[in-house]
Amino acid sequence: MCSQQILAISIVVMLCGMCGAQEATDGNAADKELGRQITQLVQRLEDDRAAERDAAEKKLLELAGKSPVETDRFLALLPKESEDMPLALRERLAKIRQQTEKSAAQSSTAGTTITLSAKAMPLAEVFAEIEKQTGNKLVDNREEKEEPDAQKASATIDLKETAFWPAIDQILDQQSLGVYSYGGGDALSIVSTGSNGGKRFGSAQYSGPFRIEVTEVQAQRNLRQPNEQSLKFQLEVSWEPRLRPIVISQPVATLKAMTDKGTELMLERPEAVLDVEVPRGTQAAEIVLPFGLPRRDVSKVTSLRGKLLALVPGRQVKFQFDDIAKAAGKTQQIGGVQVTVDDVRKNNEIWEVHMRMKLDNAKGALQSHRDWVFQNASYLVGKDGKPIDNAGLETTRQTQTEVGVAYLFDLPDGLDGLSWVYESPASIIELPVEYELKDIALP
Repeated sequence: MCSQQILAISIVVMLCGMCGAQEATDGNAADKELGRQITQLVQRLEDDRAAERDAAEKKLLELAGKSPVETDRFLALLPKESEDMPLALRERLAKIRQQTEKSAAQSSTAGTTITLSAKAMPLAEVFAEIEKQTGNKLVDNREEKEEPDAQKASATIDLKETAFWPAIDQILDQQSLGVYSYGGGDALSIVSTGSNGGKRFGSAQYSGPFRIEVTEVQAQRNLRQPNEQSLKFQLEVSWEPRLRPIVISQPVATLKAMTDKGTELMLERPEAVLDVEVPRGTQAAEIVLPFGLPRRDVSKVTSLRGKLLALVPGRQVKFQFDDIAKAAGKTQQIGGVQVTVDDVRKNNEIWEVHMRMKLDNAKGALQSHRDWVFQNASYLVGKDGKPIDNAGLETTRQTQTEVGVAYLFDLPDGLDGLSWVYESPASIIELPVEYELKDIALP
């Protein structure tokens, strides 16, 4: 096939692909303009000059933006690779999509910042602005009957590109407020700490989207077994609520604690790795750090250093299989996640959708810590756009990189005209979280 024919086919494919995207964004001038730029640059990916192709690819990656919102818009408008496209063009588009999705995954797990100038601003408005800027929801859960002035609370603060947790701690300290980390949902539950509550700001270490604080110290000595003695630090690890980590791990060997006498605390079980699986709806995890008991003249730990590892889902993506009754054998891939519909069948009065999800780089997320998979949304959608929730699920397969699930649906009218939608993180990211806490008083 000559180059002119290839170019003609490519232009038709591009225009057809962009047509649907532009129709979906008729009311949005910004998306129309972005779609127009993408169309022109994709056409340049087939230029006879290598420098022109490279320049177009670079410009497309710039258009992808940095924030999750920007990259989602870009990926929705970028034409999907198809067998009708020339191989070189498909490879270019696949490369651009992969790089954009990788960047989106990294940005989705980075710490956010807050810029806010408030003077006696009601807390409800402050929380709304924080959610708008960071994607983190805060819910005021103080009881109105017990605290009649709760609705009158306000904040006066000036923040400029301040990291999320230092900003939150300063705002909460103004009103003697704290966080209840087990309130359920994907939001920070704000509660009153009363006059006896300690200050949050300055008591913790901030590391990207994480907040690390020692909340309790226990010294234990067994009088019948003199060699059984220990010093334990209860470490609270909090995160921005949008993250929803799968598991937090603390390798004991990375811990180092120095005392005010210049001595180093002895590690207990240095070969151990302390794993805490994170239930959905919680915003913090507690890890007990084990050390040997120091001499009685040691009054504080001047430095406690460590390195956590957090398995965190990347950005959420949506797989949609149209006409699910005929979708058996079809596969879709977004980022590092591949979803396959293995079978669709009726079992008595129940319809079953058998699927497999495969992670390109599972990082252990499908071994002992796979509960998050069963929390992924799976539902059917009719022509009216209304979702039909599944009536249950059964696990059909489990390996280090794959999980198979049969989703059950009660459908008296059958599957005609229904699409199946599956929502999942596009990747699993392992985040190292280094911290150093200072001047911890000992009991």
